[in-house]
Amino acid sequence: MWFKNIHFYRFEEAFLTTGKQLETALEKNKARSCGMLELFCEGWTEPLGLEGQSLLHEADGKFMICLRREDKILPASLVRDRLEEKVFALSQQQGRPVGRKEKMDIKDMIIQELLPRAFVKTSQTFAYIDPKNSWLIVNASGAKKAEELVALLRKSLGVLNVVLPQTTISPEVMMTQWLMSKQPLFGGFELEDEVELRSSGEFESVIRCKHVDLSSQEVQAHIGTGKRVFRLAMNWQDRISFVLHENLSIHRLRYNGELIADFDAGGDEIAQFDADFAMMSAEFSEFIPTLLQSLSANE
Repeated sequence: MWFKNIHFYRFEEAFLTTGKQLETALEKNKARSCGMLELFCEGWTEPLGLEGQSLLHEADGKFMICLRREDKILPASLVRDRLEEKVFALSQQQGRPVGRKEKMDIKDMIIQELLPRAFVKTSQTFAYIDPKNSWLIVNASGAKKAEELVALLRKSLGVLNVVLPQTTISPEVMMTQWLMSKQPLFGGFELEDEVELRSSGEFESVIRCKHVDLSSQEVQAHIGTGKRVFRLAMNWQDRISFVLHENLSIHRLRYNGELIADFDAGGDEIAQFDADFAMMSAEFSEFIPTLLQSLSANE
């Protein structure tokens, strides 16, 4: 289980909940199938999948959890066509235009009629709690998915005192300084070959560069016109490659091949999961604080 995109949160207070207490809390919102008239439903499921028997997987003092979500898929074109048909029929029947509120009511009725026959899309979002280092780390490509997991975890526990990390200098300003600097970066970080630059002002412009020398005059010239870095491809000590976003989320994580291949459980899926989890979380416990320190984070 190697996370590909992460959003990370800091516990404001020590996380003292035991594994048993956490599992009991997760049971309150266990995953289930959507009801006939539900647009979506979500809940906790076994991180080990079919191999698991618990909503919590503990390894080396860390707790892996998994949110399972079901969404009913209703094609917008189908709803729109049905709505147009019913609105037209009603206007013809009553000889009057159909008002906006009536249209919304008809649309809701159509959705309720279609829901029992809708296809269901299932997704999973993994995360783990690191009590020792006070981190909640969510494997999600978008902030919305991460916040959904945080919200359900808060609902299950009653209280969840986590916040996004804060830095003394905004990430886009610091990344822009890194791009302009000719000095080695702190902590063993290096720039790779991809960047997204944006201008500020009424009319925002966006420049995306891939597979280019970021120290080239062409790229540097964009900085000279006032653009700032909002996404930057980087490498950390040849152990992790990633793209850092302006909101401190980390995307397209790629790990050193030797690290991933360091342990082969010989087909034992649980043992392999534990080994991957232990190695990945050990890397993150060093990588994340070093990154925040390089961004002049408030520790």
